Amino acid sequence: MSYTVTIMKKILIILSSLIIAFVLASGVLTWMYTSSEEYTSDYFDNSTFINGVNCSSCTYEETEKKLVDNRNEMTVVMKGDLDDVLAVYRDFDFTYDIDSAIADVKRDHPVAAAFNHYLGIPLSVSVSMNITEDNGNLKEQIENTPFIKSKSTSESQNAYVDLSDPSFPIINEVYGTKPDVNKLYEDLVKTVEIGERVFTFEENDYLDIPDIKSDNEKLLKHQRFCLEYLGQKIEYKLGSETFTIPAEELETLMDDDYSGNADPGAVRNYVAALGEKYDNAGKDRSFKSLTGKDVSVKGGTYGWRIDTDKETDKLTADINSHKDVSREPIWAVEGYGDYSDDLGDTYVDADLGAQHVTVFKDGKNVFECDFVSGNEVMGHSTPTGSFYIVNHFRNLVLRGDNDDGTQYESPVKYWCGFYMASHGFHDADWRNSFGGTIYIRNGSHGCINMPPSKMGEFYDTVVDGMPVIVHR
Repeated sequence: MSYTVTIMKKILIILSSLIIAFVLASGVLTWMYTSSEEYTSDYFDNSTFINGVNCSSCTYEETEKKLVDNRNEMTVVMKGDLDDVLAVYRDFDFTYDIDSAIADVKRDHPVAAAFNHYLGIPLSVSVSMNITEDNGNLKEQIENTPFIKSKSTSESQNAYVDLSDPSFPIINEVYGTKPDVNKLYEDLVKTVEIGERVFTFEENDYLDIPDIKSDNEKLLKHQRFCLEYLGQKIEYKLGSETFTIPAEELETLMDDDYSGNADPGAVRNYVAALGEKYDNAGKDRSFKSLTGKDVSVKGGTYGWRIDTDKETDKLTADINSHKDVSREPIWAVEGYGDYSDDLGDTYVDADLGAQHVTVFKDGKNVFECDFVSGNEVMGHSTPTGSFYIVNHFRNLVLRGDNDDGTQYESPVKYWCGFYMASHGFHDADWRNSFGGTIYIRNGSHGCINMPPSKMGEFYDTVVDGMPVIVHR
Protein backbone atom coordinates (compact mmCIF):
# COMPACT_ATOMS: atom_id res chain seq x y z
CA MET A 1 0.00 0.00 0.00
CA SER A 2 2.75 2.40 0.96
CA TYR A 3 4.56 1.47 -2.23
CA THR A 4 1.57 2.43 -4.40
CA VAL A 5 1.23 5.71 -2.57
CA THR A 6 4.87 6.45 -3.15
CA ILE A 7 4.53 5.76 -6.89
CA MET A 8 1.49 8.01 -7.08
CA LYS A 9 3.33 10.80 -5.34
CA LYS A 10 6.21 10.53 -7.76
CA ILE A 11 3.82 10.63 -10.74
CA LEU A 12 2.11 13.71 -9.33
CA ILE A 13 5.44 15.40 -8.79
CA ILE A 14 6.47 14.64 -12.37
CA LEU A 15 3.16 15.86 -13.79
CA SER A 16 3.29 18.97 -11.69
CA SER A 17 6.83 19.62 -12.86
CA LEU A 18 5.79 19.14 -16.48
CA ILE A 19 2.83 21.46 -16.09
CA ILE A 20 4.97 24.07 -14.39
CA ALA A 21 7.60 23.68 -17.09
CA PHE A 22 4.94 23.99 -19.79
CA VAL A 23 3.43 27.06 -18.18
CA LEU A 24 6.86 28.62 -17.75
CA ALA A 25 7.79 27.80 -21.33
CA SER A 26 4.46 29.14 -22.59
CA GLY A 27 4.97 32.30 -20.59
CA VAL A 28 8.48 32.78 -21.89
CA LEU A 29 7.44 32.12 -25.50
CA THR A 30 4.45 34.43 -25.15
CA TRP A 31 6.60 37.17 -23.58
CA MET A 32 9.19 36.80 -26.32
CA TYR A 33 6.49 36.90 -29.01
CA THR A 34 4.55 39.85 -27.65
CA SER A 35 7.83 41.75 -27.40
CA SER A 36 8.77 41.03 -31.01
CA GLU A 37 8.05 42.95 -34.19
CA GLU A 38 6.09 39.99 -35.56
CA TYR A 39 3.44 40.54 -32.85
CA THR A 40 2.77 44.09 -33.99
CA SER A 41 3.12 43.35 -37.70
CA ASP A 42 0.06 43.42 -39.99
CA TYR A 43 0.39 39.87 -41.31
CA PHE A 44 -0.08 36.34 -40.04
CA ASP A 45 2.42 33.44 -39.84
CA ASN A 46 2.13 30.15 -41.67
CA SER A 47 -0.55 27.66 -40.60
CA THR A 48 -3.01 30.43 -39.65
CA PHE A 49 -6.67 29.58 -40.15
CA ILE A 50 -9.47 32.05 -39.45
CA ASN A 51 -13.07 30.85 -39.73
CA GLY A 52 -11.62 27.77 -41.45
CA VAL A 53 -9.99 29.88 -44.17
CA ASN A 54 -6.24 29.48 -44.75
CA CYS A 55 -4.76 32.92 -44.08
CA SER A 56 -1.11 31.81 -43.88
CA SER A 57 1.39 34.58 -44.62
CA CYS A 58 -1.45 36.98 -45.46
CA THR A 59 -1.59 40.63 -44.53
CA TYR A 60 -4.59 41.88 -42.61
CA GLU A 61 -5.98 43.41 -45.79
CA GLU A 62 -5.53 40.16 -47.72
CA THR A 63 -7.07 38.25 -44.84
CA GLU A 64 -10.14 40.49 -44.82
CA LYS A 65 -10.64 39.98 -48.55
CA LYS A 66 -10.31 36.20 -48.19
CA LEU A 67 -12.82 36.05 -45.35
CA VAL A 68 -15.32 38.31 -47.12
CA ASP A 69 -15.01 36.43 -50.42
CA ASN A 70 -15.35 33.09 -48.68
CA ARG A 71 -18.49 34.15 -46.83
CA ASN A 72 -20.12 35.86 -49.80
CA GLU A 73 -19.41 32.88 -52.05
CA MET A 74 -21.07 30.41 -49.68
CA THR A 75 -24.39 28.76 -50.52
CA VAL A 76 -27.29 28.58 -48.08
CA VAL A 77 -29.78 25.76 -48.63
CA MET A 78 -33.22 26.35 -47.11
CA LYS A 79 -34.97 23.13 -46.15
CA GLY A 80 -38.51 22.42 -45.01
CA ASP A 81 -39.85 20.33 -42.13
CA LEU A 82 -39.47 17.16 -44.20
CA ASP A 83 -35.88 17.96 -45.12
CA ASP A 84 -37.02 18.94 -48.60
CA VAL A 85 -35.09 21.69 -50.35
CA LEU A 86 -37.23 24.83 -50.64
CA ALA A 87 -34.67 27.25 -52.00
CA VAL A 88 -30.97 27.85 -52.53
CA TYR A 89 -29.47 31.30 -51.91
CA ARG A 90 -26.07 32.37 -53.20
CA ASP A 91 -24.09 35.23 -54.74
CA PHE A 92 -24.16 37.42 -51.64
CA ASP A 93 -22.64 40.88 -51.65
CA PHE A 94 -22.52 41.84 -47.99
CA THR A 95 -20.21 44.34 -46.35
CA TYR A 96 -18.74 43.11 -43.05
CA ASP A 97 -17.31 44.93 -40.05
CA ILE A 98 -14.26 42.74 -39.40
CA ASP A 99 -11.29 45.11 -39.63
CA SER A 100 -10.79 45.42 -35.87
CA ALA A 101 -11.51 41.73 -35.27
CA ILE A 102 -8.71 40.71 -37.65
CA ALA A 103 -6.31 43.21 -36.09
CA ASP A 104 -7.12 41.79 -32.61
CA VAL A 105 -6.51 38.11 -33.44
CA LYS A 106 -2.95 38.06 -32.06
CA ARG A 107 -3.87 40.15 -29.03
CA ASP A 108 -6.85 37.92 -28.22
CA HIS A 109 -4.83 34.68 -28.69
CA PRO A 110 -1.24 35.53 -27.69
CA VAL A 111 -0.24 32.05 -26.47
CA ALA A 112 -1.60 30.23 -29.53
CA ALA A 113 -0.02 32.86 -31.77
CA ALA A 114 3.35 32.41 -30.02
CA PHE A 115 3.21 28.61 -30.44
CA ASN A 116 2.27 29.14 -34.07
CA HIS A 117 5.18 31.50 -34.63
CA TYR A 118 7.92 29.56 -32.80
CA LEU A 119 6.75 25.94 -33.02
CA GLY A 120 4.68 25.98 -36.23
CA ILE A 121 1.60 24.75 -34.38
CA PRO A 122 -1.47 25.79 -36.46
CA LEU A 123 -3.37 28.84 -35.21
CA SER A 124 -7.10 28.31 -35.74
CA VAL A 125 -9.50 30.99 -34.53
CA SER A 126 -12.92 32.40 -35.32
CA VAL A 127 -13.96 36.02 -35.75
CA SER A 128 -17.49 37.40 -35.94
CA MET A 129 -18.62 38.31 -39.46
CA ASN A 130 -20.92 41.16 -38.57
CA ILE A 131 -22.85 42.30 -41.66
CA THR A 132 -23.26 46.06 -41.94
CA GLU A 133 -24.65 46.46 -45.45
CA ASP A 134 -26.33 44.41 -48.13
CA ASN A 135 -25.16 45.49 -51.56
CA GLY A 136 -26.77 42.53 -53.28
CA ASN A 137 -30.17 41.07 -53.98
CA LEU A 138 -30.88 38.61 -51.18
CA LYS A 139 -34.25 40.28 -50.43
CA GLU A 140 -35.17 39.98 -54.09
CA GLN A 141 -34.07 36.32 -54.16
CA ILE A 142 -36.35 35.62 -51.19
CA GLU A 143 -39.33 37.43 -52.75
CA ASN A 144 -38.85 35.41 -55.95
CA THR A 145 -38.64 32.08 -54.15
CA PRO A 146 -41.38 29.96 -55.79
CA PHE A 147 -43.13 28.88 -52.59
CA ILE A 148 -43.24 32.51 -51.37
CA LYS A 149 -44.23 33.95 -54.74
CA SER A 150 -46.86 31.26 -55.24
CA LYS A 151 -50.37 32.48 -56.16
CA SER A 152 -51.75 30.23 -53.44
CA THR A 153 -50.23 32.42 -50.74
CA SER A 154 -51.94 35.54 -49.44
CA GLU A 155 -50.81 38.43 -47.27
CA SER A 156 -52.26 39.20 -43.87
CA GLN A 157 -54.46 42.27 -43.54
CA ASN A 158 -55.07 44.41 -40.49
CA ALA A 159 -58.58 45.02 -39.24
CA TYR A 160 -59.83 48.47 -40.26
CA VAL A 161 -62.84 50.77 -40.28
CA ASP A 162 -64.55 50.78 -43.68
CA LEU A 163 -64.92 54.50 -44.41
CA SER A 164 -66.78 53.83 -47.66
CA ASP A 165 -69.77 52.46 -45.72
CA PRO A 166 -71.91 55.10 -43.94
CA SER A 167 -72.29 52.75 -40.98
CA PHE A 168 -68.48 52.57 -40.62
CA PRO A 169 -68.24 48.84 -39.81
CA ILE A 170 -65.01 47.21 -38.65
CA ILE A 171 -63.67 44.80 -41.24
CA ASN A 172 -62.01 41.88 -39.46
CA GLU A 173 -58.34 41.08 -39.81
CA VAL A 174 -57.23 38.45 -42.30
CA TYR A 175 -54.56 35.86 -41.52
CA GLY A 176 -52.51 35.32 -44.61
CA THR A 177 -50.42 32.36 -45.68
CA LYS A 178 -47.58 34.35 -47.17
CA PRO A 179 -44.42 34.23 -45.02
CA ASP A 180 -43.09 37.42 -43.47
CA VAL A 181 -40.35 38.22 -46.00
CA ASN A 182 -38.66 40.79 -43.78
CA LYS A 183 -38.29 38.39 -40.85
CA LEU A 184 -37.09 35.63 -43.15
CA TYR A 185 -34.55 37.99 -44.66
CA GLU A 186 -33.23 38.99 -41.22
CA ASP A 187 -32.82 35.35 -40.19
CA LEU A 188 -31.05 34.45 -43.43
CA VAL A 189 -28.66 37.36 -42.90
CA LYS A 190 -27.87 35.97 -39.43
CA THR A 191 -27.36 32.54 -40.99
CA VAL A 192 -24.74 33.97 -43.35
CA GLU A 193 -23.12 35.86 -40.47
CA ILE A 194 -22.52 32.68 -38.48
CA GLY A 195 -21.55 30.73 -41.59
CA GLU A 196 -24.31 28.10 -41.46
CA ARG A 197 -24.96 26.52 -44.83
CA VAL A 198 -28.31 24.93 -44.05
CA PHE A 199 -31.37 26.91 -42.91
CA THR A 200 -34.48 25.13 -41.69
CA PHE A 201 -37.72 26.94 -42.52
CA GLU A 202 -40.36 26.53 -39.81
CA GLU A 203 -43.56 27.86 -41.39
CA ASN A 204 -45.23 28.83 -38.12
CA ASP A 205 -42.27 31.04 -37.26
CA TYR A 206 -42.86 33.19 -40.33
CA LEU A 207 -46.60 33.60 -40.57
CA ASP A 208 -47.41 37.26 -41.16
CA ILE A 209 -49.61 37.99 -38.14
CA PRO A 210 -51.89 41.06 -38.48
CA ASP A 211 -50.76 43.94 -36.27
CA ILE A 212 -54.29 45.26 -35.69
CA LYS A 213 -57.17 42.97 -34.77
CA SER A 214 -60.87 43.76 -34.61
CA ASP A 215 -60.86 44.10 -30.81
CA ASN A 216 -58.01 46.62 -30.85
CA GLU A 217 -58.94 49.48 -28.51
CA LYS A 218 -57.49 52.17 -30.78
CA LEU A 219 -59.46 50.73 -33.69
CA LEU A 220 -62.68 50.79 -31.66
CA LYS A 221 -61.96 54.40 -30.66
CA HIS A 222 -61.44 55.24 -34.33
CA GLN A 223 -64.79 53.68 -35.18
CA ARG A 224 -66.55 55.76 -32.50
CA PHE A 225 -64.91 58.88 -33.96
CA CYS A 226 -66.06 57.97 -37.48
CA LEU A 227 -69.64 57.39 -36.35
CA GLU A 228 -69.73 60.72 -34.54
CA TYR A 229 -68.02 63.00 -37.06
CA LEU A 230 -67.45 61.47 -40.50
CA GLY A 231 -71.12 61.13 -41.41
CA GLN A 232 -71.16 64.88 -42.14
CA LYS A 233 -71.87 65.76 -45.79
CA ILE A 234 -69.98 68.73 -47.22
CA GLU A 235 -71.05 69.17 -50.83
CA TYR A 236 -69.43 71.50 -53.36
CA LYS A 237 -71.35 72.80 -56.37
CA LEU A 238 -69.32 73.85 -59.40
CA GLY A 239 -71.71 74.32 -62.29
CA SER A 240 -72.61 70.93 -63.72
CA GLU A 241 -70.23 69.18 -61.32
CA THR A 242 -71.21 68.42 -57.76
CA PHE A 243 -69.13 66.39 -55.32
CA THR A 244 -69.08 65.55 -51.63
CA ILE A 245 -65.87 65.36 -49.61
CA PRO A 246 -65.42 61.61 -48.98
CA ALA A 247 -65.24 60.42 -45.37
CA GLU A 248 -61.62 59.30 -45.72
CA GLU A 249 -60.66 62.77 -47.00
CA LEU A 250 -62.81 64.57 -44.44
CA GLU A 251 -60.89 62.73 -41.72
CA THR A 252 -57.59 64.15 -43.03
CA LEU A 253 -59.04 67.67 -42.60
CA MET A 254 -59.53 67.12 -38.88
CA ASP A 255 -57.09 67.13 -35.97
CA ASP A 256 -55.73 63.66 -35.20
CA ASP A 257 -56.89 63.81 -31.57
CA TYR A 258 -60.37 62.47 -32.47
CA SER A 259 -61.93 65.77 -31.33
CA GLY A 260 -63.65 66.31 -34.68
CA ASN A 261 -62.17 69.81 -34.91
CA ALA A 262 -60.84 71.05 -38.23
CA ASP A 263 -57.09 71.24 -38.79
CA PRO A 264 -56.67 74.71 -40.38
CA GLY A 265 -53.39 73.79 -42.05
CA ALA A 266 -54.86 70.66 -43.64
CA VAL A 267 -57.96 72.60 -44.69
CA ARG A 268 -55.84 75.28 -46.35
CA ASN A 269 -53.89 72.63 -48.26
CA TYR A 270 -57.17 71.05 -49.37
CA VAL A 271 -58.54 74.40 -50.56
CA ALA A 272 -55.27 75.11 -52.38
CA ALA A 273 -55.64 71.75 -54.14
CA LEU A 274 -59.21 72.68 -55.11
CA GLY A 275 -57.82 75.87 -56.61
CA GLU A 276 -55.22 73.99 -58.61
CA LYS A 277 -57.97 71.79 -60.04
CA TYR A 278 -60.77 74.27 -60.63
CA ASP A 279 -59.23 77.77 -60.95
CA ASN A 280 -59.29 78.90 -64.56
CA ALA A 281 -59.15 82.71 -64.45
CA GLY A 282 -56.87 83.95 -67.22
CA LYS A 283 -55.92 80.48 -68.38
CA ASP A 284 -54.71 79.81 -71.92
CA ARG A 285 -57.65 78.88 -74.13
CA SER A 286 -57.96 77.14 -77.47
CA PHE A 287 -61.40 76.57 -78.95
CA LYS A 288 -63.54 77.05 -82.04
CA SER A 289 -65.44 80.33 -81.75
CA LEU A 290 -69.10 80.52 -82.67
CA THR A 291 -67.86 82.66 -85.59
CA GLY A 292 -66.36 79.44 -86.97
CA LYS A 293 -62.74 80.47 -86.38
CA ASP A 294 -60.20 78.47 -84.40
CA VAL A 295 -59.05 80.73 -81.57
CA SER A 296 -56.01 80.48 -79.28
CA VAL A 297 -55.23 83.09 -76.64
CA LYS A 298 -52.90 83.25 -73.67
CA GLY A 299 -53.73 84.81 -70.32
CA GLY A 300 -56.31 87.39 -69.46
CA THR A 301 -58.65 87.95 -66.52
CA TYR A 302 -61.80 85.98 -67.28
CA GLY A 303 -62.79 82.90 -65.32
CA TRP A 304 -63.12 81.63 -61.79
CA ARG A 305 -60.59 81.62 -58.98
CA ILE A 306 -61.21 80.42 -55.42
CA ASP A 307 -60.48 82.86 -52.60
CA THR A 308 -58.08 80.67 -50.62
CA ASP A 309 -58.23 82.64 -47.36
CA LYS A 310 -62.00 83.06 -47.23
CA GLU A 311 -62.74 79.52 -48.41
CA THR A 312 -60.31 78.11 -45.83
CA ASP A 313 -62.11 80.00 -43.07
CA LYS A 314 -65.51 78.93 -44.39
CA LEU A 315 -64.66 75.26 -44.78
CA THR A 316 -63.04 75.25 -41.32
CA ALA A 317 -66.27 76.66 -39.87
CA ASP A 318 -68.35 74.14 -41.83
CA ILE A 319 -66.34 71.21 -40.48
CA ASN A 320 -66.53 72.50 -36.91
CA SER A 321 -70.32 72.90 -37.20
CA HIS A 322 -70.68 69.13 -37.87
CA LYS A 323 -73.72 69.99 -40.02
CA ASP A 324 -74.40 69.07 -43.63
CA VAL A 325 -73.48 71.80 -46.13
CA SER A 326 -74.13 72.28 -49.85
CA ARG A 327 -72.69 75.35 -51.58
CA GLU A 328 -70.29 76.85 -54.11
CA PRO A 329 -66.73 77.75 -53.11
CA ILE A 330 -66.12 81.37 -52.21
CA TRP A 331 -64.74 82.96 -55.35
CA ALA A 332 -62.12 85.70 -55.51
CA VAL A 333 -62.84 86.02 -59.23
CA GLU A 334 -66.12 84.82 -60.67
CA GLY A 335 -67.04 84.25 -64.29
CA TYR A 336 -70.36 84.71 -66.07
CA GLY A 337 -73.28 82.50 -65.07
CA ASP A 338 -72.63 79.07 -63.59
CA TYR A 339 -69.09 77.80 -63.09
CA SER A 340 -67.57 76.31 -66.23
CA ASP A 341 -64.12 75.61 -67.56
CA ASP A 342 -65.25 76.95 -70.95
CA LEU A 343 -66.47 80.35 -72.15
CA GLY A 344 -69.93 78.97 -72.77
CA ASP A 345 -72.14 80.26 -75.57
CA THR A 346 -72.59 83.85 -74.36
CA TYR A 347 -69.60 86.08 -74.99
CA VAL A 348 -68.07 88.94 -76.96
CA ASP A 349 -65.74 87.88 -79.79
CA ALA A 350 -63.33 90.68 -80.77
CA ASP A 351 -61.28 89.59 -83.77
CA LEU A 352 -58.31 91.96 -84.13
CA GLY A 353 -57.27 90.45 -87.43
CA ALA A 354 -60.70 90.99 -88.95
CA GLN A 355 -61.30 94.20 -86.96
CA HIS A 356 -64.76 92.90 -86.23
CA VAL A 357 -66.72 92.27 -83.05
CA THR A 358 -69.56 89.77 -82.63
CA VAL A 359 -71.74 89.30 -79.56
CA PHE A 360 -73.30 85.89 -78.90
CA LYS A 361 -76.08 85.20 -76.42
CA ASP A 362 -77.11 81.60 -75.83
CA GLY A 363 -75.29 80.72 -79.03
CA LYS A 364 -77.06 83.29 -81.19
CA ASN A 365 -75.44 86.20 -82.99
CA VAL A 366 -77.16 89.25 -81.51
CA PHE A 367 -74.75 92.01 -82.53
CA GLU A 368 -71.80 92.65 -84.83
CA CYS A 369 -69.88 95.51 -86.40
CA ASP A 370 -66.41 96.63 -87.46
CA PHE A 371 -64.06 98.49 -85.14
CA VAL A 372 -60.59 100.02 -84.95
CA SER A 373 -58.18 98.63 -82.35
CA GLY A 374 -54.79 99.78 -81.03
CA ASN A 375 -52.13 101.38 -83.24
CA GLU A 376 -49.67 98.60 -84.13
CA VAL A 377 -46.90 100.85 -85.48
CA MET A 378 -46.81 103.02 -82.35
CA GLY A 379 -46.84 100.01 -80.02
CA HIS A 380 -50.38 100.46 -78.72
CA SER A 381 -51.69 97.04 -79.70
CA THR A 382 -54.90 95.99 -78.00
CA PRO A 383 -54.13 93.17 -75.53
CA THR A 384 -55.30 89.69 -76.45
CA GLY A 385 -56.67 87.13 -74.02
CA SER A 386 -59.89 86.15 -72.29
CA PHE A 387 -61.40 89.07 -70.37
CA TYR A 388 -64.85 90.20 -69.26
CA ILE A 389 -66.99 93.34 -69.27
CA VAL A 390 -65.83 95.16 -66.14
CA ASN A 391 -68.15 98.17 -66.16
CA HIS A 392 -70.60 100.39 -68.06
CA PHE A 393 -70.38 104.18 -68.03
CA ARG A 394 -72.10 106.99 -69.91
CA ASN A 395 -70.68 110.34 -71.01
CA LEU A 396 -67.02 110.03 -70.01
CA VAL A 397 -63.99 112.07 -70.98
CA LEU A 398 -61.05 109.82 -71.81
CA ARG A 399 -57.71 111.37 -70.93
CA GLY A 400 -54.18 110.29 -71.65
CA ASP A 401 -50.80 111.08 -73.21
CA ASN A 402 -50.16 111.32 -76.91
CA ASP A 403 -46.94 109.95 -78.43
CA ASP A 404 -45.60 113.50 -78.86
CA GLY A 405 -45.96 114.22 -75.16
CA THR A 406 -49.15 116.23 -75.40
CA GLN A 407 -52.30 115.15 -73.63
CA TYR A 408 -55.62 114.24 -75.17
CA GLU A 409 -59.18 114.56 -73.93
CA SER A 410 -61.79 112.59 -75.85
CA PRO A 411 -65.46 112.81 -74.77
CA VAL A 412 -67.38 109.56 -75.37
CA LYS A 413 -71.04 108.76 -74.86
CA TYR A 414 -70.56 105.07 -74.05
CA TRP A 415 -67.86 103.09 -72.29
CA CYS A 416 -67.67 99.33 -71.64
CA GLY A 417 -64.37 98.45 -69.96
CA PHE A 418 -62.84 94.98 -70.35
CA TYR A 419 -59.18 95.23 -69.30
CA MET A 420 -58.33 96.83 -65.97
CA ALA A 421 -59.23 100.54 -66.09
CA SER A 422 -57.35 101.35 -69.27
CA HIS A 423 -58.99 99.42 -72.12
CA GLY A 424 -62.58 99.23 -73.23
CA PHE A 425 -65.12 99.52 -76.04
CA HIS A 426 -66.25 103.09 -76.72
CA ASP A 427 -67.72 105.24 -79.47
CA ALA A 428 -65.26 107.28 -81.58
CA ASP A 429 -67.06 110.12 -83.40
CA TRP A 430 -63.73 111.46 -84.67
CA ARG A 431 -63.47 108.54 -87.08
CA ASN A 432 -65.24 108.34 -90.43
CA SER A 433 -64.55 104.65 -91.12
CA PHE A 434 -63.97 101.42 -89.22
CA GLY A 435 -62.50 97.99 -90.01
CA GLY A 436 -59.86 97.10 -92.58
CA THR A 437 -56.23 98.00 -91.82
CA ILE A 438 -56.75 101.42 -90.26
CA TYR A 439 -55.51 100.16 -86.89
CA ILE A 440 -52.01 99.38 -88.17
CA ARG A 441 -50.91 103.02 -88.49
CA ASN A 442 -53.88 105.02 -87.29
CA GLY A 443 -55.28 102.92 -84.50
CA SER A 444 -56.27 103.83 -80.97
CA HIS A 445 -54.16 103.98 -77.79
CA GLY A 446 -55.28 100.39 -77.13
CA CYS A 447 -59.06 100.68 -76.75
CA ILE A 448 -61.52 99.33 -79.28
CA ASN A 449 -63.09 102.27 -81.16
CA MET A 450 -66.68 101.57 -82.17
CA PRO A 451 -68.94 103.38 -84.67
CA PRO A 452 -71.13 105.89 -82.79
CA SER A 453 -74.16 104.52 -84.64
CA LYS A 454 -73.54 101.03 -83.21
CA MET A 455 -72.02 101.69 -79.77
CA GLY A 456 -75.33 102.43 -78.07
CA GLU A 457 -76.70 99.07 -79.19
CA PHE A 458 -73.51 97.32 -78.06
CA TYR A 459 -73.75 99.10 -74.70
CA ASP A 460 -77.28 97.80 -74.19
CA THR A 461 -76.46 94.30 -75.43
CA VAL A 462 -73.50 93.39 -73.20
CA VAL A 463 -73.67 93.09 -69.41
CA ASP A 464 -71.06 93.26 -66.69
CA GLY A 465 -69.27 89.96 -66.24
CA MET A 466 -69.88 88.77 -69.81
CA PRO A 467 -66.77 87.09 -71.27
CA VAL A 468 -64.75 88.99 -73.85
CA ILE A 469 -62.34 87.04 -76.02
CA VAL A 470 -59.83 89.26 -77.86
CA HIS A 471 -57.79 87.42 -80.48
CA ARG A 472 -56.19 87.62 -83.88
